Amino acid sequence: MSRSTIDFGIDLGTTNSAIAVLASGDTEVFKNNEGFEYTPSAVWIDKNQRLFTGKRAKERAESDARNTASEFKLLMGTDAEITFQHSGRRMRPEELSAEVLKSLRDDVKQRTGEDLRHAVITVPAAFEFPQCEATRKAAQLAGLETAPLLQEPVAAAMAYGFEKSESDKVYWLVYDFGGGTFDAALMHVREGIIQVANHGGDNQLGGKLVDWEIVERLLIPAVVREHNLPDFRRGNERWLSAIAKLKQQAEQAKIRLSRDESAGIFVETLCLNDAGDPVSFEFELQRRDLLALLDPYVRRSINICKRVLSERNLSPADVDRLVLVGGPTLTPRLRELLADPKDGLGIKLDFSIDPLTIVARGAAIFAGTQRIEGIARQAAAAGHFGLELKYKPVGTDLEPQVGGRLLAPGGGAADFSAYTIEFVHPAMRPPWRSGKIRLSAAGTFFTTLVAARGVQNTYAIEVADPAGSRLATQPDSLTYTIGLAINEQPLIHSLGIALAENKVAWLIRKGAGLPARKRDEQPRRTVVALPAGRADAPPVRIVVIEGDKDRADRNKFIGALEVHSKQIRRDLPLGSEIEISLEIDASRLIRAKAFIPILDEEFELKLAFRGESPDPIELAAEFASEKARLEKLRARALERNESNGLGLLQRVGEERVIEDIAGALAAARTDPNACVQGQNRILDLRNLLDEVEDALEWPTLVSDTEDQIGYADRRLKRQIGGPEEARAFAVLEREARQAMGSGQPEALRLKLQQITELGNRLRWLDPDFWVARFEWIRSERGDRLNDPKQGAELIAQGLRFLGSNDLPGLRQTVNQLTTLLPDEDPTDIREEFRTNIV
Repeated sequence: MSRSTIDFGIDLGTTNSAIAVLASGDTEVFKNNEGFEYTPSAVWIDKNQRLFTGKRAKERAESDARNTASEFKLLMGTDAEITFQHSGRRMRPEELSAEVLKSLRDDVKQRTGEDLRHAVITVPAAFEFPQCEATRKAAQLAGLETAPLLQEPVAAAMAYGFEKSESDKVYWLVYDFGGGTFDAALMHVREGIIQVANHGGDNQLGGKLVDWEIVERLLIPAVVREHNLPDFRRGNERWLSAIAKLKQQAEQAKIRLSRDESAGIFVETLCLNDAGDPVSFEFELQRRDLLALLDPYVRRSINICKRVLSERNLSPADVDRLVLVGGPTLTPRLRELLADPKDGLGIKLDFSIDPLTIVARGAAIFAGTQRIEGIARQAAAAGHFGLELKYKPVGTDLEPQVGGRLLAPGGGAADFSAYTIEFVHPAMRPPWRSGKIRLSAAGTFFTTLVAARGVQNTYAIEVADPAGSRLATQPDSLTYTIGLAINEQPLIHSLGIALAENKVAWLIRKGAGLPARKRDEQPRRTVVALPAGRADAPPVRIVVIEGDKDRADRNKFIGALEVHSKQIRRDLPLGSEIEISLEIDASRLIRAKAFIPILDEEFELKLAFRGESPDPIELAAEFASEKARLEKLRARALERNESNGLGLLQRVGEERVIEDIAGALAAARTDPNACVQGQNRILDLRNLLDEVEDALEWPTLVSDTEDQIGYADRRLKRQIGGPEEARAFAVLEREARQAMGSGQPEALRLKLQQITELGNRLRWLDPDFWVARFEWIRSERGDRLNDPKQGAELIAQGLRFLGSNDLPGLRQTVNQLTTLLPDEDPTDIREEFRTNIV
């Protein structure tokens, strides 16, 4: 039997990975050679350059740390490389992940004999574009021809809700606390469809952080005290192997403490001391000590969950149940905190499906809804009959519909008007048959099937020629299962473009269903001229970002579409229009397009960005700057007794943000994971402090909005702009005043940005603006222009245009003068976010 749907799902995890298949209406998780349903995500290369994955590799992390790699999922999307000491071999994170995927493929082949070529792979919902790109690359390297990406909490919800009939018009909250990442996904179940209502997450929050807390705050201090090793610390190259041993022991002890009050740690030979003598280590880890280390991370996850609910105006009481995902959710203390109605969530916990395999099972269910494209055409090209099928492999309908078309061998035209097709469900008692359905001359057909609950309905497909002889087709069967289906995967982070002055224009908003495409409603303009054929001319640069912050450099840089001088046939003047559009597919592959009307040409870029590994020295400087900012904001908040700001600052302490960053940066020299963790946590701190500033500066924000409303209103009353601008202003003024009443800085910032953009559009049409702008440059900046000679010529030219009332000429002159103004922008924007469009 050939497959028409993918059926196989892979949970590619930070700590462990698993693979499952949808078969006979249920999911089966494959066991590896060791008999386990999950495989450690670890790679070891021995001295003979043989590569091993899984349990054997993970065990070598203690004894041969310099030739072992693990937790590389957290480095996906960066340019980091892991070096294996014995062989000198260097491997990127996606190459290491590919080895894990190959191991899972081998497990399937060993158990079933099937050469796996198609599988759904899960990724954290909080994964950004570069990380998704790296996951796709890993699938290709592992030999997977088709590998759709599925968000992990969506997979978990599908596994939990599959074949459930009693849950309708309810909310579930998927709480996915994994080895290295955290996702909170609010799922709405309605009329047999699961829809992601909202999401929040953290790519640097998971069980491994607790392991490192045990190592750094308990085990390392004990080693230093007992054995007089003052330089024994994470980040010191000398103790790399010893620290790796402690990390392994901490992870194992943490698991044992789920049941016991204490767990003994013993390492016979931890390292050699300064005298060359072996050092043994023994420690008794108490559950109470673990709980003190665990609580800040659980509280951080709870805060994310509460934010996910509040953004949808929901409370925990509106949620039917909390679906637990990930190994750390087996910890009693974590469950206790979540269930607490006062400090936790107080939502009914559901762990009816194994938290360790629920994602792989859900991925397999989703895979059963994904048809394998191209089978029919491949069969026809190879000289066989191909069968194109159109149907939903999973749904709530007891009588699903199916249509399709028969393809002739060789792909040529044929008359199929005397051919028939029949669908047979042999598992039903008695076997169900559709009856022979006559094909059209073009080979098309349409019919209704009958399905049963609780099983994977498999229908044999029988195609017969005019003589009644049965033909072999590819595929020769289809499957249909009655169960909840996912509506569409949502966009987790908004997608947009950076503008000059560190501003943002969001094109596709968070929550949009994928795939999605959006064209910027407002044409952008260049703030530089681009002469054709000038190799030294800087390109027109359009920066693509993802996130949800109003300042461009507070988001994630995705890539840049650049239009170079050599690509254009004629000069591109300053102020030229650019129409920008972005599109993103279901697996979050992004394309950016820019149409330039004056050239009548479109430029396209398929973004494939690999992030650079952060520099620990630069991160340390950023951290110092943010700590100083933190202290200033704390003093201001206390002085003004501003409750919202003080509440946000309290989170910094509760979630151990400063300690996390300090620890990560201390370890960054020897651990690239720690470096990435530090970078992300600094961004978290920066954004949190931005929120504090918003709370403290709310009165100014309201005043600025009123000023912009007044500015636009005055120009419209002077007949600047037309009916379209007047309608837009009426809507924006109403929405801005609603935002002012909401007390939410982000909402008001958005409206301020939109009404400012409208004001800029009116300013562009207002002759008085260009006159005032010209006079300001001439009187206030005329003696400070970057090119005094050119500036004097332009000022003289502007005076002539002013005298002859030539507005287009004056506008062009002002734009040219603007490029000569000295750079007085105090905003410190990272280089990758710099753009030259407005």
